[in-house]
Amino acid sequence: MRGMATLPIRMRAHQEGATAVAAFLEGHPKVERVIYPGLASHPQHGLARRQMDNFSGMLTFQVADGPKAARILSEHLEVIHYAVSLGHHRSLIFYLATEDLLRTSFALSPRQEASYRDYAGDGIFRLSVGLEDPKDLCKDLDRALAGVS
Repeated sequence: MRGMATLPIRMRAHQEGATAVAAFLEGHPKVERVIYPGLASHPQHGLARRQMDNFSGMLTFQVADGPKAARILSEHLEVIHYAVSLGHHRSLIFYLATEDLLRTSFALSPRQEASYRDYAGDGIFRLSVGLEDPKDLCKDLDRALAGVS
């Protein structure tokens, strides 16, 4: 309960950081797609604006050859931690390979699977933006993405 007093302040910081990082990634030459409801490019941005007070600190993005990029990012990111978790004060990133996710999923109809493949392609990076300075996060991503071909 102690953390509840600062929750609105922390959520605002998560959103502000995620919005800045999403905008940076959207303009990055190595990034093919960014999915974040706070971006005007999101197909349901208008709906999100009507329904949400905060777009959160979660975003996803895709790069060519996601598995190779995941190895590079896991080795070269310094500020962002490569880990499976959500909503931490530290920024965390993880690659979700579509085949791995579908292998562990159950009861998906063919239409649901096709919809997920349309959304995620071969896989997506899930980035939970923490409370660090967004400029530091963008520099970290830019430096690590430089190694992705």
